[in-house]
Order: sequence, then C-alpha cells, then structure tokens
Amino acid sequence: MDNWRSMDRAPQDGRWIIAINRHEPDTRAVIRWDPERFGDARPWHVASCRHSYPTDAFTDWMPFPDLPCADDKEAAK
Repeated sequence: MDNWRSMDRAPQDGRWIIAINRHEPDTRAVIRWDPERFGDARPWHVASCRHSYPTDAFTDWMPFPDLPCADDKEAAK
C-alpha cells in the first residue's frame, strides 16, 4: 500500500482518504473534502475529530485498500 499521490489529485467528492499531514509527516489522517460553504478556507475534515484543515495542510494521499473477499476470510480461519 505505497501508492501515495499528490494532494492536487485528491478526490473532492466527499469520500474518505488517507493523507500525510504536512507538519507531522509521520502521522496519517483519515480525511475528506467537505467545504461547509463556497470558499471555505479549511475544507479538509478529519474523521477522528471535528478539526478541519486548509487546502495545503496535507502533502500526499492514497485511497483505502479494497476489502478482502469473503473467500479470503474463510481461508484465514
């Protein structure tokens, strides 16, 4: 899971993504684009709290991996 992408290509459709914080590069955040109004200066919202961040707060992103297949779960048992 090392397919990091530039934030200028991050989805802005409300889906949750994993991102790297610019000021804490060892920290990952689950975020989504959700401007409350047109021109919101802090459109990136974090899943684990009520904080929001400006457009340049994160450097890279990646989508969540696909869920494992039901067959894979059974094989793991």
